[in-house]
Amino acid sequence: MLLPSILKALEGGSSGARSLDSPSRILLVKQSERMGNIILMNAGIAGLRQAFPEARIDLLLPAAYADLMLANRHLDYVIPAEKRKYIIRPWALINLLSEIRKNAYDLAINCSDINSHSSTEASYTILAGARMTAGWKVGNGGLFDIEVDRYAEVIHATQMYVRLFSGIFGRHIEGDPYFGQLDSRLADDHPIIGVNCGGRGSKRVPLEHFLAIGNRLAREGVQVEFILGPDEAGLRAKLAPRLGEGCALLAPMSLKDLKAVFMRYRAFVSSDTGPMHLAWIMGIPTVAIFIDSELEKFRPLSPGSLALDGRNGIDLDRTCHHLLEILKTAGISQ
Repeated sequence: MLLPSILKALEGGSSGARSLDSPSRILLVKQSERMGNIILMNAGIAGLRQAFPEARIDLLLPAAYADLMLANRHLDYVIPAEKRKYIIRPWALINLLSEIRKNAYDLAINCSDINSHSSTEASYTILAGARMTAGWKVGNGGLFDIEVDRYAEVIHATQMYVRLFSGIFGRHIEGDPYFGQLDSRLADDHPIIGVNCGGRGSKRVPLEHFLAIGNRLAREGVQVEFILGPDEAGLRAKLAPRLGEGCALLAPMSLKDLKAVFMRYRAFVSSDTGPMHLAWIMGIPTVAIFIDSELEKFRPLSPGSLALDGRNGIDLDRTCHHLLEILKTAGISQ
C-alpha cells in the first residue's frame, strides 16, 4: 500500500471538523472485477440511504458493472471507471478525478474486501478530494481518516459492508440486500428454471451434477435453461450434445441481457458465482452448490433458497424435490 500512503501525504490529510452526523455527499469506492463482490454491497448501501435519506450517495466502480448497479434505487449516481483505458490514456484518469473532486464529497469510503486491500481503491479514495476518508484499517493504520478494525469471524459477505459502514458512523447501518425486483419478475404459467454450469477455478461444480439436475427437472415437465459465460466455450461444447428434451443452452449474453433473462426464472441453480449472487439478490429462490468456498459466508439469502455442500457430490432427489416445491409454492403446476 505504498502508493496510497504517498498520495495521502501529498493530499495533506483531511480538513475541517471530523463530524459525520449528517453527511450530505458520500462517495463509495469499489473496484473489484468480480460481480458478486459488488452487488453484495446492497445491504450496506440500503442502510446508508435509511440513515441519511437526504444525502447524495454515489458509487465509483468498474465500468463493466455500472449498468447493473443502476438497479440499486438507493444510489444517486453510478460513476464508471475504466482502469485498463487509463494505462494507455492517463489523461482520461485525470479527467475522471477532476470531475469527482468537483462533487466536494464529505466522505469517501474505501469499500475493499476485508481480506483483500486494493491499492487502486485506496488511491481513488484518497484522490477523490473528500473532506474525510474512511475504510478498513490496513497494517498499523493511518491511511484513512476513519479506520475500522478488521474482524476474524465468518459472517455473511453482505455483513462485511454493514460492519464497515456501521463502524464508520458509530451506529448500525443495514438495509435489505435486494435489487427490489421480486414482485416485478415476469409472470409465466410455464415454469422456467435457470442453471448456471460455469464457475471460477476450483469453485466450479462438475458438469455432470448440473446435467443430472436439469434433465431430471425436464422429465418432470419443467423448462430448463442452461447458461454459461462468454469465456466458457470449452464447457459449452461439452454441454450442448448432452442436453435432453426440455433443456436449452442459451447463447452468451451481456450482463444487461442476463438480468432480463433472470426476470423469467422461478428458480436458479448454480455454483458459487456472480450469476448466483445476482439471482438471489433479484429475489429468485436459488440452489447454490459449494465445493471450495465458505458456504455460510456466501450462501444465497432469498426466500426459498438452499445452500448445499457439494464436496462429496449432491443429493439429486433432495435438490430436485426442493426445486419442484418452489414451483408448487408459486402456484405453478408442471
